[in-house]
Amino acid sequence: MELKLRRDKSEVDEMPSQIMGYYSARKEKLLKDFDSTSVLIKASLVAHYGKKFTSTLQRDVRQEYEKLIPEIPYINGLRARLLNSFLLITAQELAAYKAMKKHGKLPGEAWELCHEVLRFRLAEIPQWKRWLLRRFMFSRLVRKIVARRARQQQKVRFGDFEVEYLIGEGDEFDFGVNYLQCGNHTFVKRHGGEEFAPYVCMSDIVLSEAMGWGLIRTQTLADGCPHCDFRFKKGAATQISSKTPEVQESIERIRKKEAKSIRIDTT
Repeated sequence: MELKLRRDKSEVDEMPSQIMGYYSARKEKLLKDFDSTSVLIKASLVAHYGKKFTSTLQRDVRQEYEKLIPEIPYINGLRARLLNSFLLITAQELAAYKAMKKHGKLPGEAWELCHEVLRFRLAEIPQWKRWLLRRFMFSRLVRKIVARRARQQQKVRFGDFEVEYLIGEGDEFDFGVNYLQCGNHTFVKRHGGEEFAPYVCMSDIVLSEAMGWGLIRTQTLADGCPHCDFRFKKGAATQISSKTPEVQESIERIRKKEAKSIRIDTT
C-alpha cells in the first residue's frame, strides 16, 4: 500500500492554485505596456485601415483588455513565469478579437493583426537575451529534469494547465510536452472567444521562430484533439499546423505574405 501511495503521488504533481484578481492592482502598468505595443503596430494599421478606423480600433481593443485584466489568472511560483506571460499575451489577443468582431471583422483577420503585433513585440527582445534563453532551454539541466519526469510518467498541474513530459525518440525531437489541459484555452472559452481559440494557439509560431524553440506541433486542444503535442528540436525549423481548416488557411496565407515581403526586401 505504501508503494502504491508513492506512485500515485508522483503521477500528478499538484502546484498552488492560481490567483484571480491578481492583476487588478497592476492594471496601470499593464495598460502602459499595452500602449507601448500600440505604438509599434500603429503605422501598419494606418496603412491597412486608415487613421480613423485605426484610432477607433486601438481604443476599443484597449477597453476590452482593461475589462479582462481582473479576470486574467496568475499562477504562483518560478516554474509558472512563462505560463503567466502566455496568459497575458492571450488576454491581449482576445481583446483584439472582441474589438474586431464588434466591427464585423472575421476571426482570421483579427488573428493576422495579433500575429503581426507579436512579431513586433518579440523583435524588441535583444538577440543576446534570446540566445541565453535558447541555450538554457536546451541545456543539460533542462533535459535532465524533463527526462526524470518522463521516466516517472509525471503530470504537473499549474492552475488550469496540466502537462506531461516526454523524452526524445531518435532524431525526431529532443524533448516534448503534452498539454492535457491548457489555461489559455480555458481563459479564451470562458470569456466568449471559443471560435478564436484555435487561432490563439498559433502564437507559438512566432514565439518558436523568435526564440529558436524548433517547435513541431500537429494538434491542439482548441482543434478538438485530446492534447496539444509540443515537440522541441534544437536547430530545427518551426513546424506548426492546425486541424481547423480556417486556421490552417490563415497560417498559409500569412506564410505567403511574409515570404513575399522578404523577397521584396532582398531585391
